[in-house]
Amino acid sequence: MIAIKVSNDQKQRDQALNIHDSFIVQAPAGSGKTELLAQRYLSLLSKASQPENIIAMTFTNKAAAELKNRILQYFNDAISKPPKEPYKLKTFELANKALAQSQKQGWDLLGNPARIKISTIDSLSSLIVAKYPSVESLMPPRIMADKYEYEDLYQSAAENTFQLLEESEYQDIIKSVLLYLDNDIEKFYRLLLQMLTKREQWLPRLYKKGAIEIEILKQTAQNIISEHLLHLEALATIAFDESFFEPLKEHNSTPSKLPKPNIESLEIWLKLAKLCLTSNGQWRKTVDKRQGFTPELKKQKKAFIAILEKLNPQDDLREALFDLTLLPEHFHSKEDHQILQDISQILKLAVAQLKLLFESHNVIDFAELGLIAADKLGSLEDVSDVALFLDYKIEHLLIDEFQDTSYTQFSLIEKLITNWQEDSGRTLFLVGDPMQSIYRFRESEVGIFLYVKKNG
Repeated sequence: MIAIKVSNDQKQRDQALNIHDSFIVQAPAGSGKTELLAQRYLSLLSKASQPENIIAMTFTNKAAAELKNRILQYFNDAISKPPKEPYKLKTFELANKALAQSQKQGWDLLGNPARIKISTIDSLSSLIVAKYPSVESLMPPRIMADKYEYEDLYQSAAENTFQLLEESEYQDIIKSVLLYLDNDIEKFYRLLLQMLTKREQWLPRLYKKGAIEIEILKQTAQNIISEHLLHLEALATIAFDESFFEPLKEHNSTPSKLPKPNIESLEIWLKLAKLCLTSNGQWRKTVDKRQGFTPELKKQKKAFIAILEKLNPQDDLREALFDLTLLPEHFHSKEDHQILQDISQILKLAVAQLKLLFESHNVIDFAELGLIAADKLGSLEDVSDVALFLDYKIEHLLIDEFQDTSYTQFSLIEKLITNWQEDSGRTLFLVGDPMQSIYRFRESEVGIFLYVKKNG
């Protein structure tokens, strides 16, 4: 698998359209990644024996519908005159080739758009669970459409977990976690609710390992910090030049040059952020002795304020500096080990309470659906390829927003391609931006994206 990063580099974009190779594409916001994904899909269609051999997956129904509508719009545009804009011409040509293949093979994609297979990963999970329902539930439970209904059940599960405090078996661990949270019961509820919402990201690993592991947290945190510092350095190299550091030469607590993008230099980066930004992440309009500009540094103060004014339009740099304050801890003490053990047990209890609520209400959420699907695949010994669940052979798989992949979804993807042979002509095309996950603190997904980028 080839790892590339695209922005406005046409050479890299053209490389990503080589349908004989697999790619993981790091594409930041505004780089036209959806257009690139659509172009890749059209390129594959122009050579496919069946349109169903190509599967594109997204993470929301809205995104899937938008991508499918975009493909259909390109087909409609292909019937008209070629566009004048050069950047639109490539898509126009690819759409024409795909339509020519459709006509040659008799697909009639415009008249039969159902043959365009663009869906969500949750749809794959639904298909697996529907085809292999459990013995106790031959009628699969309904899936609630309103997320607020889920939240009521998550809240009830958290409250029911707290009620276990009355049982001697669980008193010690619940008291331990409450003490860690300064006996803030509302915080206890809030954190459990947040964890239950995304339990498909951590639950399989928790059951596999038995408890949250400090080393895993440490390694994940270090990966996130390193990736962010590399991103920040790329933004800061031009902005923080010699003229930036000139007024700081007599400033005792500030570096005289740009620090290196490594964890050892994190504290220096944080000092720069504190110097340049207010507590709510905006560029400072002025500085004083609290930022180290004592009265005798009046000239330097004036020069530095002028520099900050010039930096004001640079929102990407400002956000990257502020996000330094949101990065996870990269060090955990031995004292953390026991509390992580207790938190692990609390999470398991909360999941058990949620399952009881699902059963009593005859409902299910998408996280549970993915967990059940993964369990089904693990228990079906005769099924070694998820493609057997489908009515067609998958030759090409495209996944958008890959940084949002949870461990459960990643496991499904692995099973989907487990029997693919090298040089078989099958390809995988993954598109995403790990920096989005860093900003939103999806540690598990960042780990997955970086792992695949590094190891294929």
